Amino acid sequence: MNTRTGASYFNKILVPLDGSPLAEEALPLAAQIVRSSKAELRLLRVVPPSSCVPIYPVTLTDITEPMREAAFTSARSYMEQAVARAHIDMLNVQTDVLIGGAASTIVDYALQQGVDLIVMRSHGETGLTRWIMGSTAQQLVRHSPVPVLVVNRPHNQPLSFQHTPRILVALDGSSMAEEAITPAALLSAALAQSNHGALHLTRIIQRLLPYGRQTKEQMERINKEYQIEAEDYLKVIKQRIETGPLMSLQLKITTSVVAYVDIEDVTRRILEESACIGDVPGFTGCDIIAMTTHGRHGFQHLLLGSFTEEVLDAAQRPLLVVHARKPQEAEHKKAQRQTIDVPIIF
Repeated sequence: MNTRTGASYFNKILVPLDGSPLAEEALPLAAQIVRSSKAELRLLRVVPPSSCVPIYPVTLTDITEPMREAAFTSARSYMEQAVARAHIDMLNVQTDVLIGGAASTIVDYALQQGVDLIVMRSHGETGLTRWIMGSTAQQLVRHSPVPVLVVNRPHNQPLSFQHTPRILVALDGSSMAEEAITPAALLSAALAQSNHGALHLTRIIQRLLPYGRQTKEQMERINKEYQIEAEDYLKVIKQRIETGPLMSLQLKITTSVVAYVDIEDVTRRILEESACIGDVPGFTGCDIIAMTTHGRHGFQHLLLGSFTEEVLDAAQRPLLVVHARKPQEAEHKKAQRQTIDVPIIF
């Protein structure tokens, strides 16, 4: 992947399939990215080891191999049918079948094959489902070093865009959260096709309430200072995008500051902003949300990575998840740059 004008932003897109119609609903959006990027589409079916061994004791030692071959044959047949159903046979598609644990096999395959983006379906109308749309999606969100675009949308609604989608990037002021900017920018540019991509940068801040001897006026002054600081921060980030390595993408960039009072409201405020319940003039909402995750909860500061899985489960729109580096590594990279630019994580 690169940021050069006219070049392919994504070279290899991976869609994991589990044999269900729900998993196949990720294919239209993946195909749209593949077409605009002239990329290669990889479809992976992971066969659980339990499908290749008898479920009861047997004396014949050669029974495992026929079961293994039958499982592979069935999986390959399914993949051919999935390609036909999605009408993507004219694309550069490669299908693979592997045996193993779902999440670990998908991650290993993505790294070995040089995949730039994993696109997968997560849930329908009733929350996270099992296997690839449930626990595996959650594990990939937590641990995949390759960005994961999770397709969240009510079942049977269109899952590709007929317009230039706008991507909301949720930021908390940390360098880790900023790591979602570059993948989001490249995805926006790829989906924009002949138009310019669009990003909406949202800075999440806490609104403090009066406590102790603090008066309401004093707290309002502090909150106003936080607001101004957040707005200045967004101006710097916007400048990085417009003058740094991503400059050639010529993205349309809007910004907003979103305040929460209770920590439990962070997820709700992100979702509201993406749905255009904010107060930014001319802001018409976003089609995709982009966030980083650090794969664990309770991290210092706010660090939105702690809320990524909550957004994943609640969102009714696709979520781009980028696994952040360790904070000391990110800060070291930031110090090495010397000049203002956007982190490049690929």
